[in-house]
Amino acid sequence: MRKVFTCLFVMSFIFIFTGCQKPLEDKDYKDFNHLDHWDDVSNVSNVETLIFYYSPYCAISRSIEDEVTEYLVILENEGIPVYLVHEGLIFEQGVQPVEIIETPSILIYNHNQYVEKISGSIPVLDYLKARIDD
Repeated sequence: MRKVFTCLFVMSFIFIFTGCQKPLEDKDYKDFNHLDHWDDVSNVSNVETLIFYYSPYCAISRSIEDEVTEYLVILENEGIPVYLVHEGLIFEQGVQPVEIIETPSILIYNHNQYVEKISGSIPVLDYLKARIDD
């Protein structure tokens, strides 16, 4: 009988704990703030900012969309500004701040200054996961 009560207590605790967590907003790439011109990149924010460069026509960008957007929602909820850049819509709109030849890529800015570029699906996912796990 004691085991039954202990089991019920643990199950109740798990149910209450998971029921109280705020669900993540379900977003697709199109639902995030986008930059439409490369000149806007230098004015994004005075704090650390992530700019995710993708193409909806790229099979790799599409294949990681669910995982990337989940990470980006978490980072936004932590107060980190996140912007997306649609490769096809920004093409030849100003001058790229750094050469980006691969989608997906992440540009990291801090105090309006370029800090780092991460390119490729595995490095992008590894970087985002590491940011969430910190």
